[in-house]
Amino acid sequence: MLEKYAQENGFKNTRVFIDDGWSGTNFARPAFTEIMELAEKGLIGTLIVKDHSRLGRNRLIVGQLLEEGFDNLGVRYIAIMDNIDTAKGISQIVPMQDLFNEWHAQNTSQKVRNVFKSKGMSGAPLTTNPPFGYLKDPEDKNSWIVDEDAAKIVRQIFAWCVDGLGPTQIAKRRKAAKVPTPTEHWLSIGRNCSKPPAVSYNWCSATVADILSKQEYCGDTVDFRSTTKSFKNKKKIERPPEEWKIFKDMHPAIIDREVFDLVQELRKHRRRPAKNGIVSPFSGVLYCADCGEKLYYSFSNNSKREQAYFFCSSYRKNSDICSAHYIREKVVEQLVLESMQRIMLNVQVFEKEFACKQMACYTEEKKKQLASKRRELEKAQKRIAEIDILIQKIYEDNASGKLSDERYMTLSTSYEEEQQTLKAAVPEMQAYLETETDKTVNLQQFIRKVKKITELKVLTPELIHEFVEKIVVYAPKYLDGKRIQIVDIHYSGVGILDELTPEEMEESFQKSIAERKKTETA
Repeated sequence: MLEKYAQENGFKNTRVFIDDGWSGTNFARPAFTEIMELAEKGLIGTLIVKDHSRLGRNRLIVGQLLEEGFDNLGVRYIAIMDNIDTAKGISQIVPMQDLFNEWHAQNTSQKVRNVFKSKGMSGAPLTTNPPFGYLKDPEDKNSWIVDEDAAKIVRQIFAWCVDGLGPTQIAKRRKAAKVPTPTEHWLSIGRNCSKPPAVSYNWCSATVADILSKQEYCGDTVDFRSTTKSFKNKKKIERPPEEWKIFKDMHPAIIDREVFDLVQELRKHRRRPAKNGIVSPFSGVLYCADCGEKLYYSFSNNSKREQAYFFCSSYRKNSDICSAHYIREKVVEQLVLESMQRIMLNVQVFEKEFACKQMACYTEEKKKQLASKRRELEKAQKRIAEIDILIQKIYEDNASGKLSDERYMTLSTSYEEEQQTLKAAVPEMQAYLETETDKTVNLQQFIRKVKKITELKVLTPELIHEFVEKIVVYAPKYLDGKRIQIVDIHYSGVGILDELTPEEMEESFQKSIAERKKTETA
């Protein structure tokens, strides 16, 4: 149609520009960009389109082009079906056409969003391509199957993270081993993606971190991770996790859910290697009992692992703030190993008595914690109300001349800052009181995990990160020339555990024998 129109109306030296598959709201589309570049060079005399909507569906940009842009560039604009020709002037109805064209784009965009929303709410993945480690099922485009070659790499990355390595260290290992990056792997299996990387096997920490964060590896579909600003602005916006829609067990899992949860917890407490590149499995887990800061991992001058130790980070910055709380890594390892071995014995031999003791201790301890938190909340709420009264009083004193303007501003600013801090803390305290987890459930889960361990002779990083939440180290004391140091081990989900005493074990053992004899007699 365009070529026939040009020929019949004497337009020579014609060329066709096509932007097939591009939205009319996007004015960065390739052919349109080329048209404008040629127009700025004075190489375009007339621009002819089938109908006005082909120019674009953004009334502001189209209006500016018709009123100023094309005129300044010396370009005549013709829309055949809408009878628009800038050489004859622009009708007042054209802006209304632009508005309707934009509404059409907006309406189409909303329909597409509704289709995606419906698809996403059904549990079907919204991603165009599955993540590294999966392939689309040839028999069902909405299902994923495991890409075993890539899945092996994913499993190794998660295993190294559990062992204590960070994304940068993992990326260096992948690069040194000349393992293909996700893009290189996809290109090797014929998947359409970006250009091949300039440097082969060039793994980066961001790629590793992205793999470690994907819940899809547990077998879940995660939809609505992102959106766009509007039908005009297609810039990607990441949604907060609470707005995601998660459908569990929708495809084969590559990573166990427990391992994934463990890695996410480890990633919250990122561990930096010492100067010699070694990362302790206890890094990020040890805390100072006095100042609450983490303990740094370090080596003495000979850099031998046997001499590695932890000390308070506050003390490192300023020795006047706190003491060193020095403790050797091998001592921590021995204490945790022995504690876990005793707990295993408690669970495997005296499970009922062990569980009852934890619940009895928990009840009293938790009551104290909750009572303390309630008092703290009440105190904060009371102080917030008091500050309102104080601010009103100093305002009245300032108005009556009893308080200078300078003094009023100082007091007012101080009171407002204190009130804002308290108001920010109140929701956290309320959430803690409302959502405090029942320890019965956590204890049952903990016991189930312990019972899976048949024998414990050596601590592995995986065991440490799975079972230990934090270790609190107290400052050493000296008694009769001996150095004594208290260490509290907080286990994941259950806190400090009260082990059975030898007397309690003996009592339980004798009770068990008595019950067995009674049963045999009966």
